[in-house]
Amino acid sequence: DQRTVAGMGRGYTDDALHRARLSPYATLASLGDDERERLVAAVDVVLAEGLAAERRRKGGLPARPGDHWVVHRRHGEACPVCADTLARVSYESYEVTYCPRCQTGGRTLADRRLSRLLK
Repeated sequence: DQRTVAGMGRGYTDDALHRARLSPYATLASLGDDERERLVAAVDVVLAEGLAAERRRKGGLPARPGDHWVVHRRHGEACPVCADTLARVSYESYEVTYCPRCQTGGRTLADRRLSRLLK
């Protein structure tokens, strides 16, 4: 939610939530102390890894922007932790990538674009 924690970007957010094993629909208010600590630690690691990847890059843009992300924009690929297939939820202007097994207890979340068409 950009109103609560703004400026990280969707890629780093997807990766931090995956690392913390939290649903992309979780709100800060719904998280317990342990979950909040996991999220803060995950954000720290994901941003540090992203910064390190950018520092290693030698001039120009990468062939695939965000190629250092672990789950973001990798729907359909295997989760690097459990090998389940990464899924996505599409919104009008962005998408969220997550692992159903690691982050939502095996539940596949509804795709917002398709859900609107079926009503």
